[in-house]
Amino acid sequence: MIKFRLVIIVILTVYWILLGFHTPTSSYNSLSGNVSIVLEKALWTNSNKKLAYQDITLDLICENNHCHSEIWGFAPEFNQAEHHGTVTINQSHNQWILQVNLTINPDPWLSWSGKANYQIELTPKNSDLLVGKYQGNFNNKLLDGNASAIIKPLYPQPLSYHKTIQTQEHPRLLFREEMTPEIQKKAKTRIGHKIVNKLKEKLNRPVVYDGYVPNAGYHAAGQCFLALIEENPNQADDAWTVVKTAINTSYRRLFELSPVVAGVAIAYDLCYSYWEDNNRILVSNWLAEQTQLLIDGTPDKGWNPTAWSNWNARARGAAGLAALAILNEPEGSFSPEIDVEHLSTIAERNIIRYLETAIGDGGFGTEGDHYTTEPFILTLFPFFTGYYHVKGKNFVTEASHLAQLLPNYLMRIVPRNNDYLIPSYGRHRYYPGGSLFAMGIGSVPLNFLPGIMWVFDNYWGDNGDKSFGIKNSLDAVFLLINYPEKSLINNPSIIFDKVLVDEKKGFYVFRNQWKDTKDFVASIYGKREYLDKSWSFPDAGSFRIWGLGDNWAIAGKSENKAENENVIIQENTNQLTMEPIHFESQKDGSGIVSLKSENWLRSFAVDYSNVSGVPGLFVVFDQFDDPKTNHTWVMNTQGKVTIDKNTFIIQGNKNLTMKGTFITSQMINLNYDDNHQRIVATGKGDFFVVMTVQNHTIPDLKIINHHSYPQVMIGNRVISFKNKHIYFTIN
Repeated sequence: MIKFRLVIIVILTVYWILLGFHTPTSSYNSLSGNVSIVLEKALWTNSNKKLAYQDITLDLICENNHCHSEIWGFAPEFNQAEHHGTVTINQSHNQWILQVNLTINPDPWLSWSGKANYQIELTPKNSDLLVGKYQGNFNNKLLDGNASAIIKPLYPQPLSYHKTIQTQEHPRLLFREEMTPEIQKKAKTRIGHKIVNKLKEKLNRPVVYDGYVPNAGYHAAGQCFLALIEENPNQADDAWTVVKTAINTSYRRLFELSPVVAGVAIAYDLCYSYWEDNNRILVSNWLAEQTQLLIDGTPDKGWNPTAWSNWNARARGAAGLAALAILNEPEGSFSPEIDVEHLSTIAERNIIRYLETAIGDGGFGTEGDHYTTEPFILTLFPFFTGYYHVKGKNFVTEASHLAQLLPNYLMRIVPRNNDYLIPSYGRHRYYPGGSLFAMGIGSVPLNFLPGIMWVFDNYWGDNGDKSFGIKNSLDAVFLLINYPEKSLINNPSIIFDKVLVDEKKGFYVFRNQWKDTKDFVASIYGKREYLDKSWSFPDAGSFRIWGLGDNWAIAGKSENKAENENVIIQENTNQLTMEPIHFESQKDGSGIVSLKSENWLRSFAVDYSNVSGVPGLFVVFDQFDDPKTNHTWVMNTQGKVTIDKNTFIIQGNKNLTMKGTFITSQMINLNYDDNHQRIVATGKGDFFVVMTVQNHTIPDLKIINHHSYPQVMIGNRVISFKNKHIYFTIN
């Protein structure tokens, strides 16, 4: 009975949300949400006399039981533009009737545009799903079809209390004006003093106005920050000199322009009280023009507006930040033809789509580590902070993909040779290290912070290399503002599980501890989604194994070739995807995952329990639909490799070794490619590979039966394969 009443309450609440009326009684919970309505085949094009129809998604925001009259549309198969209009909502016979009038805008490549209107009838199916039909008209063609709507939690989440930004109120992006004394005081603390000194060191370096990441804007932002916290007008004058040159420089593409815009927006905000009116107007007008440009895009190869592309994130993050910097500025600050509020909303919509598509629910980025992290440190972290202060909305909710970004890297970092590296994926095999944490500690949920700060303090802080992760002036600015003075610091194992799962992307990480250079970290990427028009490598099923101070299974060269990954070589490997069909994990970081593509199953198992007599036991089982065909198994590595029949031994530092044994009834050809430092096995049938990592003595491996899937014993650990996944049992 209680459950039945709860369902009724939820349905009635959704009913009042979509009506746009107040609930008649306080007994109903006040719900808010993002309502996404999909209209099937609601747009059309006529290319080469061939008619084609595309779906459109209409996005409506409801807050406190009122739905906005503004509605937005997006139809990526039609074009890349945002479509904008109005909606009225009525109710009749237990149906919600929406009347939508929409302007369909062109994008830089396609001139398809026009006016659309739709009447949509929806009926609740459950608490967050509605279904129905629509009728409408686009460019004088009558249309009708199916409609459905999903109600999601409101995102970004509105703050319970937010004071509206006033005209000419600055600073406003990284912190509010009334917070300035607090920041000034913080700069004089022990940690604050060290960070300020690092900032001054970075500001003594040359200003760069060109290259892939021009630092001129960030340099000026750092100078303006110093001017404000030290009340030094000379720093503001120096910043103006840099900004004047930056806004008069021509940039090759929007890609290079975006970090300059982000930095100049922050400089404008921080130096507002120091610069003359004419200089402020010059900069605000430039920021408005660049915001429009970064939102609209350009019809050339220097632009990629695809939702999950790092280009989109980098450009729209800068555009959104610039819009927030000049929002509600006095008349005459920029052309009245530029609707900054409108552009700010488009930037927000693009960034939400980026977070939903490019970043998985475990914080893994579809374009790999370099192209995932770069837009965050260049424009997105500043945008999230600015949106928090200016709009009073929080992108950092515990359930958001953004909240998992730093925990994902915390899971993978292993100290190596006075550096803090990760077993990386994607192009360049690189991530920004401490800079990501210096910029990002303000963009994690508070309950994650003690674990994040343990990593930061032990790797880059007072107990680490003392760099504080600062690589440029903006890192120092963000770190000083967000560094928690009284935060608890706990080992990540207290805060986080030792196994990380990104279900959306199919990414799994298994870690044994956070202690020192000997930590074990193993991962496998199932590449559950192949997203075109973006960076994609042939890494479906590719794994990494680091531990005991050495790197055993690593990424090969940063080339788009399957042999540089640890996979089975196949045709069209780049577009290959895999679905998880089995997963289990243990509290010590051990686990088993099986991934399936069209013709190949890979099961990957990790055992840190020491039942086998070694600290790290790793098993890979590859099963094929065509067992009579030759297949090629590759694993990139480093160190000295020796081959003996069906086994390989990798000699690491001192007495460290990895031994790998192929358990198979079929003949295999096992070789080591010395030129490329990779182990290559070819043969028919399944591949059953058992690998142990140890110091000194290599344990014996025994085959205890010879059925189609033999059982193997190492120490007291019995390893077998059945029901499409690896099994661990104890003898």
